[in-house]
Amino acid sequence: MGDYDFRAAFAFEKAIFSLSGYYQRQAGFSSLIICAIASLITIAQFLSMVMQIIVAGNDLTVLSETLLFFMTHFTYMCKLVNLLFYKSKLLHIEDLLSRPRFYGFSQNELTIIKDGIEATNTVANLFRIFCVLACIAYGLVPYLDHTKAMALPLPGWLPYDTTKYYYPTYFFQMVAVSITASVNSTIDILTWKLITIASVQFDILKRKLKDLDYKLETTSLQIQFKTCVKHHKEIVNYVKNVEKTFSKGIFIQFFASVIVICFAGFLIIITPVLSMQFLYLTLYFMCMISQVAIYCWYGHYVMTTSDEIGQDFYMSNWYESDVAFRKDIIIFMERVKKPVTFTAGNFITLSLVTLTRILRSSYSYVAVLQHLYNEV
Repeated sequence: MGDYDFRAAFAFEKAIFSLSGYYQRQAGFSSLIICAIASLITIAQFLSMVMQIIVAGNDLTVLSETLLFFMTHFTYMCKLVNLLFYKSKLLHIEDLLSRPRFYGFSQNELTIIKDGIEATNTVANLFRIFCVLACIAYGLVPYLDHTKAMALPLPGWLPYDTTKYYYPTYFFQMVAVSITASVNSTIDILTWKLITIASVQFDILKRKLKDLDYKLETTSLQIQFKTCVKHHKEIVNYVKNVEKTFSKGIFIQFFASVIVICFAGFLIIITPVLSMQFLYLTLYFMCMISQVAIYCWYGHYVMTTSDEIGQDFYMSNWYESDVAFRKDIIIFMERVKKPVTFTAGNFITLSLVTLTRILRSSYSYVAVLQHLYNEV
């Protein structure tokens, strides 16, 4: 038997949150100062974009570019507020993972856990690379795109001549976009890892149920079976806590993703292919697509793994147990008939079907924008 501390799976994400002052069990004075500074920078950039939307008027190109970043910024702020509001829930999730039910694994089970966590780490690292490349591309635009000399990385209205204070403003916006990209991506990755933990726990439970020797004496068998039932109950409770903590933030992300993917796709269509703007818009578009796709993928995987419990259980030699024990089996089989789902806003199921609906809706809105653009 071996142990695996699931809290170590998201230790890096906790470190980023702690560095930005947003997530600590006991926040010190320095953390509060850092948190206040980061929040003020984020709010200032957000207000700048709001003013830009107001003054943009009927310029569809400027309005589209501004709304693209505005929705991303707005979504990030909502997800951050949601995380801070449910901070105690997140701490409770950490405590759940320290319970005995989530410790003590065989070598095969440890392999399942490590493979699942490593796969998610790979996805997380690739997503981070996309985010970093997108930030770098936006920062290099004023230097590589001669049509945008002295331009700022982000759209926004400012109450002064930016050419006089270009470098301080440039630095401010790069700090703002770096904070948004790092913390926003960290919230996403933390959610994916917590969902992955539920998936690997269901995989372990399936193995335990399948490996039970139903020829054993009834008392011994019931003890092992009850352990599996309690394990299932713990996993379901864990999923409910994770869902309650992140569900609202994911719902806002899905709603905004339709708009962001729509405007990003529209700007890619009307932008020359060999321009620097086309490059950073493409990187940004890929980040947005992958962000919502990964949510749906991991949500779908939880649903399928929990749904397979009954199937794997049925493939074991349960029929060799005595009649009295089979009654317990029937009750458990009825309980696991309904798959465990992870929802956004408590009504949108995270699944591949939801992903196709989001992409279909975004494509429809892109077609409408292109039609309006051609008529102008």
